[in-house]
Amino acid sequence: MAGSGAADERVGELIRKLRTERGITQAALAAKASCSRSLIQQIENGTRVPPLPLRERLSLALAAELPAPDDAAPIDSHYELRMRFNVLLGKDPELVQRALGLAQSLIDASGAREEIAPLRMIADRQLERAEEILAQIPSRSATVWEWNTVSDWLTILEQATASVRAIHTADLGTIGGDVGDDYHGAILRLADKAHPPRIDVRRMYVLDAIEDVWPYAEKLWKQTRSGVESVLVKREHARNAQSMLVVDDRYVAVGEYDYSRQARVATRFSALKHDVAFAVRRFERLYDLKIAGCAIAVNDVVAQPDLTEFERLADGDCRALFQASLERGWHEMPAPGEAGLGGEAQ
Repeated sequence: MAGSGAADERVGELIRKLRTERGITQAALAAKASCSRSLIQQIENGTRVPPLPLRERLSLALAAELPAPDDAAPIDSHYELRMRFNVLLGKDPELVQRALGLAQSLIDASGAREEIAPLRMIADRQLERAEEILAQIPSRSATVWEWNTVSDWLTILEQATASVRAIHTADLGTIGGDVGDDYHGAILRLADKAHPPRIDVRRMYVLDAIEDVWPYAEKLWKQTRSGVESVLVKREHARNAQSMLVVDDRYVAVGEYDYSRQARVATRFSALKHDVAFAVRRFERLYDLKIAGCAIAVNDVVAQPDLTEFERLADGDCRALFQASLERGWHEMPAPGEAGLGGEAQ
């Protein structure tokens, strides 16, 4: 022990503490660290100081960082990095393998030729976004900027086992393309009453004009016929409404839009109970418009005698009748304040 410092004296106590917490015997720890049980005993008693290579093996076996020896060579600047790596390796080897693959890719990309440097710059920006999101995960919420957020909404949607509440406030034409079709298909699967689990799906659309529905009419018809409760709301009744998706009272996704570009610029995803509860209250407040007769319940329209005979919107004059009924309901809606709601829906 001659010449040992404070860190060397503490390392034995730390190893004993970590080993005890993990329920590992001295013999088992010795086997993992490729040393003798008696050496482990001496280290824990403070009569031996583990050299740097053994210290790193013990770190890996215990999945914890151990301080460097007081007399460690200054040139070994990577000791702390190796300690951190050992901690991660002890916790989740598969994730460490992925991280190593990513690190190798970054190293390879750093030596990219000049003509493909823009590809590396794009990859770096995507990685920065991913790192930003990952850093937020422990807080149980994350804001995703300039991403394919429809796909991310779909990821949350697929967790549903009981209920889905959704508000859509942008131009319905923005839900297009393959991703929009995937989202639409997921809604239909969730609402399918013939196959479990039976999900209660309610969707509300905040619109500037009833004509905004026409590009989306086919999807709206199919969803309604499949059991999705669909409600159309005039924006003048709900100017402060936000796009959101609440799944099972467990997850919420709230969208932020640039209305000048009719594009979603960010989404905040959260599993925090107070965020979910707040979103549910906002949804139910908007849903009160239907109860007060200040919104169109599309399910009631589809259930009208002249429409119930049609299975598909393309059949006969179904589309014309459907649009006419929606237009009529739109123009018959009372103006804000006339239905006694006591204020604008939020």
